Amino acid sequence: MRLVKIASLASILASLLFYFAVPALTRIQETKPSSKLKTEQKVERGEAAFYSNSLEGHKTACGGTYSPTELTAAHPSLKCGTKLRVTNLRNGKTVRVTVNDRLPSRQRIIDLSYAAAEALDFIKQGTTIVKVEVVR
Repeated sequence: MRLVKIASLASILASLLFYFAVPALTRIQETKPSSKLKTEQKVERGEAAFYSNSLEGHKTACGGTYSPTELTAAHPSLKCGTKLRVTNLRNGKTVRVTVNDRLPSRQRIIDLSYAAAEALDFIKQGTTIVKVEVVR
């Protein structure tokens, strides 16, 4: 009889542990950053687009204003002020930009200013495939 009570108690404790521990572990995993380009990972490849000139003067996530004539970019996770080298993989052209905004889209890895897109020569296409490298 006593052995049955101990087994029942152990079963209840195991159930409680499972009930409280598993959701906590799941929450920890869900809160990890989903950055595509981490600090130790220096290169990323994917689709890029550019800002419309109509956004000129709008506030960026880093506190500045968007200017189509500056060489700037929006990235989903890199710190404001990060310097990047962006290469158009379709034509080999390269430009250096500074991250000054956040990119909400998960379809693209970077959005570039109009001047940066012009330097990479993809204005007519609208998007292109790029390689993004952290310079510093």
